[in-house]
Amino acid sequence: MQLNRYRTAILAFVTLAGLTAFPRNAVAQLGQFHPTVYGSTEVDTRHSQFYLLGLYVGVGGLGWSPYGNVNGYALHYRPVAGVDATSNLTAVSPTIGLAYAGRNGGVSFGGGYTWVNHENPAAPGAESGGKTGATASVGAYSVGGRRRALRTQLLANYNFGSHYAWARGRASVPFRSSVRHPMRLGAEVVGQGGGLNGNTSNTFSAGPTLEYGWSQNFRTTLAGGWKTVGGTAFTTRDNAGYVKLEFSLSP
Repeated sequence: MQLNRYRTAILAFVTLAGLTAFPRNAVAQLGQFHPTVYGSTEVDTRHSQFYLLGLYVGVGGLGWSPYGNVNGYALHYRPVAGVDATSNLTAVSPTIGLAYAGRNGGVSFGGGYTWVNHENPAAPGAESGGKTGATASVGAYSVGGRRRALRTQLLANYNFGSHYAWARGRASVPFRSSVRHPMRLGAEVVGQGGGLNGNTSNTFSAGPTLEYGWSQNFRTTLAGGWKTVGGTAFTTRDNAGYVKLEFSLSP
């Protein structure tokens, strides 16, 4: 318990130090905040469902700038392979950090905290962890400049309270040769897992993605494929199909 307090204090100190050190040109941009509302719904054939809704606020322009993010999620899951009994948990997870935007890519670093109701550190599919605790996150993206511009994205998060890590990588190209085509085809790979006291879970999933830009401000992504779930919390591995629908809206 005391070690967890030290981790939380150190993470908060590092985050505060970073926010007080970003360049002056970022301060001048503080009046140019841009909000994005996003959400996702995922279901699989293991009778598990994951629902997430969040708000991201960043600053436009190139270079370093602060950002804030908060999301809430609900997970309905089957904690034991081959058994129909299910459980539920909900969580709220705010994050603050720094992001760097270049002409063809960028990175971000953040720290925050996740509050969980009906805790289970080994809950499979709890993206920000199934137990209350401090979190650290990192992200990176790249946008190609050629006709069939390849976009890549990596997101990762770690919950110190449940020793739970989540990471997702994606890549996509326009459906046709024009970089302005509203449809993009790609693929994703997701890995997550963790737990405490020998009670752990791990989940790996992969499949194609279909992204469509309905307007300059509204975009949806449909993904689906294969998932496998295991760990010491299970006597056998579960394999399942999954489908996921995401949206992002930038007013």
